[in-house]
Amino acid sequence: MNKYVLIGAKLGHSYSALIHNYVFKKYNLPATYSLLEVADLAEFVNYAKNNLAGFNVTIPYKEKIMPYLDYISLEAKTLANVNTVKIIDGKLYGYNTDYIGFLEMLKYYQIEVKDKDIYILGSGGAAKTCFKALAPAAHKIKMVSRSKHDENTISYEDLANANLDLVVNATPVGMYPNVDAYPLSKELLEHAKEVVDLIYNPRQTKFLAAKNSWHNGLVMLIIQALAADKIWLDINYDTDLIKEVGETFE
Repeated sequence: MNKYVLIGAKLGHSYSALIHNYVFKKYNLPATYSLLEVADLAEFVNYAKNNLAGFNVTIPYKEKIMPYLDYISLEAKTLANVNTVKIIDGKLYGYNTDYIGFLEMLKYYQIEVKDKDIYILGSGGAAKTCFKALAPAAHKIKMVSRSKHDENTISYEDLANANLDLVVNATPVGMYPNVDAYPLSKELLEHAKEVVDLIYNPRQTKFLAAKNSWHNGLVMLIIQALAADKIWLDINYDTDLIKEVGETFE
């Protein structure tokens, strides 16, 4: 039996086990997936080498896991974080499926990014992943932060006169239980042509509702999980499987 886990600090609201175990059951695979809150990363790595076939990584270990890995994919090196690890003969191989999950989510929602002016709310790991995924196609792209400013990051005040072709919320603002919060003022939201929220709980945040949109992060979550299953078990996925897994959350 191949055992897989998600490691992180707080995992109580994670959907990962539901997604992976659904796929394992669908394909009748001898595999299980569970959640494991980890306090000592080095101790976990020693355990994993002898007991697991792979694992996913979330906050706060996406960067911290990297020194323990024997191999890191180009995407993960570029993003400077890892969310998927495959174990072969005691060696750890690291990948990042958030990158492909975000790009495939935009395709799923049929959102055009080529030559668009794109603004990503936030400047943390999720925002940087979105930035690097979109930068090659965008006409203009910036992260937006209340505290950090550099060549790639502007302030919220700078959005006043910006052309908001696409706004991506990569902050936790509006996430359950603080569901009434907006990451962007209603006045600025009026000028946004398209919006995407990486939050998936609730499915329609106030940010999305303001534009009558349902472009939430559940599809990204599902795709990055299916991409991890492909790395681990060579499971191919398509739009039908993404929809099927998504329907389990209805």
